[in-house]
Formats: sequence, C-alpha cells, structure tokens
Amino acid sequence: MTKFQFRLGVLLASYKNKLLLNHLLTILNIMSMSKFAIASGIAAAALAVLAVVQYQTIQALRHEKETLKEQVAQIAPLQEQLARATQDMDNTGGGASARESQVREMARLRAEAQQFRQLTNELVRARQEIQTLHDRAASEAEARAVETEARRSQSAAVQAENEKAQRMNACINNLRLFDAAKQQWALEQRRTANDTPTMNDLQPYLGCGPTGEMPSCPDGGVYTIGTVGEKPGCSIPGHVLP
Repeated sequence: MTKFQFRLGVLLASYKNKLLLNHLLTILNIMSMSKFAIASGIAAAALAVLAVVQYQTIQALRHEKETLKEQVAQIAPLQEQLARATQDMDNTGGGASARESQVREMARLRAEAQQFRQLTNELVRARQEIQTLHDRAASEAEARAVETEARRSQSAAVQAENEKAQRMNACINNLRLFDAAKQQWALEQRRTANDTPTMNDLQPYLGCGPTGEMPSCPDGGVYTIGTVGEKPGCSIPGHVLP
C-alpha cells in the first residue's frame, strides 16, 4: 500500500466518523422532542411500515402468481408429449433399447407433470394469500374509518355541549343583571316586593342608556321580569337563576 492510499483511507475513515457523529446528533435532537410528538411519530411510522410491508407482499405474490401461470401453461404441451410417447410405445415394435428410452421419457414427463401440479397448488395458495391480505387491509381500513368518524362525532358532540353551556351561562348572567336592576329600582323608587317593573323601568339600571340594546337570551328565549320579590326567568329550559 502506498502512502497516498494510506492517507486516502485515513481521510475516508474520518469522513465516515463525521457522518456517524452527525447522525448521532440528529438522533439526540429527535429524542429531545416531547413524548407526545415521539409517540405520534412512532405510531405514524408503524402504520406506514405496515402499509409498505403489505403492499410489497401483495406485489411479490402477484409476481409469483404470473410466473406460476406461465409455468402451468407449459403443462399442456408436456401432456401431449406424454400421450404421443405412450402411443409410440404401444405402436412401436422396436427393440428393448427403444422401449427403455420411451419408459425413461415417460417417467421424465410424469415427473415434470407432477412438478407442474405442485406449482398449480402453490398458485392456488398464493391466490388465497393475496385475497386474505386484501380482506385484512380492507378490514383495517374500515376499522380506522369507523374510529376516525367516532372521534369526529364525539368531538362535535363535546363542542356542541360546550357551546350550549356557554349560551346558558350568558343567559343566566343576563337574569342576574335583571334581578339586580329590579332591586335597585325598588330601592330608589321606594317600591315593595309585590311591585312589578317594566323593561323601560329597568333600562336605566342595566347600563344600556335611553337607546341602548337590552340584554337578550343567546338561544332566543323570552325573559320574564316578574315582581321585585321574584327571580326573573327565561323561557328556555335550564336558563334559571340558582
């Protein structure tokens, strides 16, 4: 080995070590991510690997299926040769050497026919395996679709409940404003618990001003003011002051 070859080998080894170091740093950076991101990545990678393996298996079986078809197609000529050889042996009155040659040819053809029958059986098994893989992939895809739809429906239901609760809380806050406005109106106007104010009476105490918009129920309910001693109400079930 020359000095140039030795130096070249040292440089290549150093370059490979640098590449290994860079890969190690990349792996450490990936490991610094959050556990949730790593778990999601592993799950996605596992699904991707499963899909690739299934696809490659199906492609290999299909290729084997085509090969077996071509080999099975050769059975017919061999069977014809076997029939002709048998006929020739029956019709030929030659010597023992000719008969022995025909017997060997028949044995060879029978062996090849047996081999092709085995290939045919393997082709049938390959078809069954392909069908099994197709059914399994379809079943897994359907299960994933059902699970995704269930999660979407559950998320939509939770969101709808949250929005409903927010609207109810907003309406209850409006009822609190009405109740406070009634109490202030009764105090300033020297009214009793049996007196019933109107919306116009309560408007100045609601912070709306003379032309301001009165509080309304987010679900379209109708408010009932009632007497000073009663709690205001809403026509929507559940929109009730505690």
